Amino acid sequence: MMAPGHQVVGFTFGVGALALIPQFEVMTERPYQTILFFVFVLFGSLLPDIDTPASKLGHKFWRGLMTIFTIAFLCYLFAPHYLNTYRDELKVFVMLLLPVLIMIRGHRKMTHSLLFVSLLVGYCLILEQTLQIPWFYLGGMVVGVVSHLFGDFITKQGIPLVYPLSRKYIQFFFTFRTGSNTERMIVYSLVLWNVWFLTSTVF
Repeated sequence: MMAPGHQVVGFTFGVGALALIPQFEVMTERPYQTILFFVFVLFGSLLPDIDTPASKLGHKFWRGLMTIFTIAFLCYLFAPHYLNTYRDELKVFVMLLLPVLIMIRGHRKMTHSLLFVSLLVGYCLILEQTLQIPWFYLGGMVVGVVSHLFGDFITKQGIPLVYPLSRKYIQFFFTFRTGSNTERMIVYSLVLWNVWFLTSTVF
């Protein structure tokens, strides 16, 4: 599925989470938090595709991130005393960047599996405890990632759902080609449904 399609599907999953999960029912009560929730959802809906090692841009992107990560990690370990003020910020940056380095080493592999979702949930729990980030937002990112896997699951290529136990790509019984007219019809239909649902709920 193309990036715009992933974002529309992610937004739809976010709306569903707000409507069906009691902990997320804040749409009309906390509008600003809800907007930030959808920012995390949309970020999560694209997160699994930050893995393009075959392209020149992806390779350079990974090398650049690796350089930044190494510098930040060394600064955290060996920073002079007068930079201790920034040590906590460096720790946060290193913790957030490490999973990204792991994710961009193989397209539609680990990042498109249940293992990745499980690791992400565990990582978000660590962030919630150590950085005091509300689960409401982190949960939005997980919702976005799940929506991305679903979006690729219904394409003809499918996803390696149980990777690394099996590298076989699994598809839904109804599939379509990425970028096809069928995908566009589904995306447009979801946009209309989201508009109808939100307007009928808010107003």
